[in-house]
Amino acid sequence: MPVRPPAQPPEFLMNGVGGDEVSALMGRVIERLDGRLDPDQRRQLAAAMPAILWEFPDTGARVQLVATPAALCCVSAGDAPSLVVRMPLGTLHDAAFGRCSLAASFLAGRITVRGMSPTRLREFILLVDPLLESFREAAREHSSPAAPAPDVS
Repeated sequence: MPVRPPAQPPEFLMNGVGGDEVSALMGRVIERLDGRLDPDQRRQLAAAMPAILWEFPDTGARVQLVATPAALCCVSAGDAPSLVVRMPLGTLHDAAFGRCSLAASFLAGRITVRGMSPTRLREFILLVDPLLESFREAAREHSSPAAPAPDVS
């Protein structure tokens, strides 16, 4: 069976979006991701990486995901995250909409990761697909006229 090309992504993300807008979008991504993970996955993530700082230097956005066994939440960027993932927003956007692979982007140097324990790589890799699905959905919501207001408290 032939593979269909991915749906066209919302291009608003690529048109000079600012850090506050990206932070709000990532807050919604984290909300959606929390709904996707089952309790065991949440516990594994909390044990392996209790805080993940996502940095998007092209927009100035810094968003921290805090994982507890009960829930994932988005908070203002803290001082000592256990893991820092840094990439251009376009890289995440392109990966979410099937234009590139996060693994290839990492190997090409477009993504840097600090604080990753090799023994915890499995938990991080298990997070990738749900994260990309959550980003794709949040981006589509954000680009629709009746987009819900994300909660990034």
